[in-house]
Amino acid sequence: MTRSRAARFNHNNYRKSEIRLLFSISLLIFFLKIIWLSNQPGQGMLGADGENYLDALNGLLKDGVFSKEGKLSYWPAGYPILMWPIARLNLGSFAFLIGILQSLLFAISTFLFSSEIIRTSLRKFAWPCLFLLNLSPTLSLNSVVIGYEVSSAALLLFAITMYLRNIRKKKISVLSFENLCAAFALMLATFMQPRMFLIAIGILVPFAIFRYRGNVIAAFIAVSLLIVSLAPVALIFRNIEANGYASVSTNLGNTMNIGAGPSATGGYTNSAKGVPCNNIEGNASQQDTHKVACVLKWYFENPGKAMKLFVSKFFFHWSPWFGPLANGTMARNPWISFHPLASTVRTESGNSLIFGNTGKLVSWFWVLSSLALLGLGFLALRRGGGVSELLAWLFISPVVLNSLSSMATIGDHRFRIPTLTLSVLLQFFGACSLLSKNMFNKVKEERIKLEQI
Repeated sequence: MTRSRAARFNHNNYRKSEIRLLFSISLLIFFLKIIWLSNQPGQGMLGADGENYLDALNGLLKDGVFSKEGKLSYWPAGYPILMWPIARLNLGSFAFLIGILQSLLFAISTFLFSSEIIRTSLRKFAWPCLFLLNLSPTLSLNSVVIGYEVSSAALLLFAITMYLRNIRKKKISVLSFENLCAAFALMLATFMQPRMFLIAIGILVPFAIFRYRGNVIAAFIAVSLLIVSLAPVALIFRNIEANGYASVSTNLGNTMNIGAGPSATGGYTNSAKGVPCNNIEGNASQQDTHKVACVLKWYFENPGKAMKLFVSKFFFHWSPWFGPLANGTMARNPWISFHPLASTVRTESGNSLIFGNTGKLVSWFWVLSSLALLGLGFLALRRGGGVSELLAWLFISPVVLNSLSSMATIGDHRFRIPTLTLSVLLQFFGACSLLSKNMFNKVKEERIKLEQI
């Protein structure tokens, strides 16, 4: 056996041992989470829109996929439809089963990502990435909650992992198994929340440019988007059959209107009245379209106020889960019940400290440092070259597009969860670059070494 073959053999054996250990740790964390969920009241937890999803689910159980239940048309019907078979199988324990399945999806995605990273020049970060994602309180605990957000985050990470695997396997075909798996994952995420279609583009385009050349780039994007677009097409078809109008959902206008208007703050408030829009005759889809046009018209007529609202919505999107700057619908975040400051606010002095000037200063530091770490993480990964540079774009593009989506609608910190796996990883790499200035120069050296094995 030559020296190069022996080195490759030893390297592969060591890597397989590490991957088995990654799997064991992932499995342990998954079971601990299920044990925790089994001890919760009712063995299930509701997210922000939990009751609405349950109403939609009841409509499906009663009348089938073409149910006229209003919650199935006002909100996208994809997530309730995915829960529907589980509820039919065991209605009494379906919330617990959903928590298990969602937690399993999250565990699989984080494990596969870490086991793929361990095969690249970023291999030294595989273990920190696994622990960071699985022990992130909001991500990990919300994976058992009735809500689409963390499952979407897991599916995005899974899609990115499949693209990394495609590169490692050196598969050129647009229709490779990995590419199809990634497109299917993005389709499922879009089925649960149609605005994920925009975020999917932020993953497909950087990968296509990195992996292919010439007309193949367009072919890959076209095929992938065709698969992803099956999700909104299915939702539109359901609404045509159930309600007689072609629409993915009918809540966009109301959502945009909450974050617009002369008295709006960009976030949720009891005083905002939205944009004064004339009522029109028509079905729910026509009224929704009318309200969207009305809000857009107000933005164009009030550019100064619009810009202030866009900035406010951006910072609300990145606001903490808890404290004076928090703005959004994460009151049911399980992490808040464990938050070290949750008990502090119950006293008068503690409340004054948390929601006073000191709390505001700490909260602003948290927001600005989080954003700074995102930028640093992007720049650091780019310096690594190769797969590291690709990951920089695969992480930052969906995060930016998701922020823009909030700026166009309403600033809600819950809306950043679908890309939280990516932003957390970017911030981690940003922190690593601060701790060691030459760390990503070593990533380049590791990439060259791997190419030689």
